[in-house]
Amino acid sequence: MQRYIQIIKEQIIVFWQNLSDILLENKQRAIVILSSFVFLVLLFSASVVFAQKTIRQDQLNELVFDSVKSDYLLPLNYQELDKKIQSTNAVSIMFSQPMGTSYEKVLSLLEDPNQKSMLNRKFYFYPIVYDEKQIAQEYKIDPNKVTFIFFQKGKEKNRFVVESLDDVNHEFIPELNRLPMWQLNK
Repeated sequence: MQRYIQIIKEQIIVFWQNLSDILLENKQRAIVILSSFVFLVLLFSASVVFAQKTIRQDQLNELVFDSVKSDYLLPLNYQELDKKIQSTNAVSIMFSQPMGTSYEKVLSLLEDPNQKSMLNRKFYFYPIVYDEKQIAQEYKIDPNKVTFIFFQKGKEKNRFVVESLDDVNHEFIPELNRLPMWQLNK
């Protein structure tokens, strides 16, 4: 075993010496090769970051947003939440994981023709799929519950949690319609 380790060490030393001799003989060529290698590594790293965002948005589009049939529920693209809140004078956003009984109930109510006729505004849907802990902490929500938050000029004004309603079938749409009207002056 010791003999094999010694042979490997010798081979590594010989390889390193040959490589350093080649690099010393052709300094310009070595600099070009090394610079090219560094550039390619940086380019690959940047493309991975961009690809991750694109892949996540495509996953949300295909798996979550395509299944939402309500005209009143507008998709909010991945990583555009803060931008939308800050750039819009007044906006209502639904935060929810795209699964669960409350989520399904909200979708069915929004697709029900009798309920849809009572809605007075559209609102955005931000699915909690990625960065769950960060979103829960930043917006003080329970990611396992469906939460509607109204923002005015970038600041939260009101919210309600669907699971806190006693009778979702009768209280949901009126609560949603009243959301921006509560405590606007506070």
